[in-house]
Amino acid sequence: MATTTFNGPVRSEKGFQVATKNTSTGAITTRMSSAMPDLTSLSVSDVATATNITLAADTISVINYTGAAAATCALPAATAGTIVVYAQAKDTAGGTATLVFDAVGSDVWATGSVIESRAAAEVTFDTSAASETKLTFTPADAATNLFTTGSQIAFICYEDGTWHIASKMGGAADATTGAFAFAS
Repeated sequence: MATTTFNGPVRSEKGFQVATKNTSTGAITTRMSSAMPDLTSLSVSDVATATNITLAADTISVINYTGAAAATCALPAATAGTIVVYAQAKDTAGGTATLVFDAVGSDVWATGSVIESRAAAEVTFDTSAASETKLTFTPADAATNLFTTGSQIAFICYEDGTWHIASKMGGAADATTGAFAFAS
């Protein structure tokens, strides 16, 4: 395909795929281009932490989870075009109680979704397997968690029933603890 220049927005109802061709075999591999979404026109909701939290569609939910008590965030139904953003309001240095994101019902994470994590004070990544429905963050009781004030996780649905994940972690040099893991 030739290089093409557009004047105006490029639109897609089911996301964008990046295709790469293996120069030796000619095999083509595709993956979704899932970066943090544009937050334009999303509602913002200040949500107090609780044992059970329901995240709203097309909303940035700002939540003050600290790690002092466990919390489970239920996503809405994965309907194509829906975006859900969890924004961390406070430092997560208050304990080691987990924060769980639940895709609920028959919804799943896109197989091969990757999220940054920390183990032994260094960067690692966790990758989702087929049919996994939960994402769990376990903080350290310390001011070194990678998921801290200002961190965001975006859940993006390109096709009904499947969530894609993009994230922006705290990024501070001392953000060396806390672990994410996909599970069923």
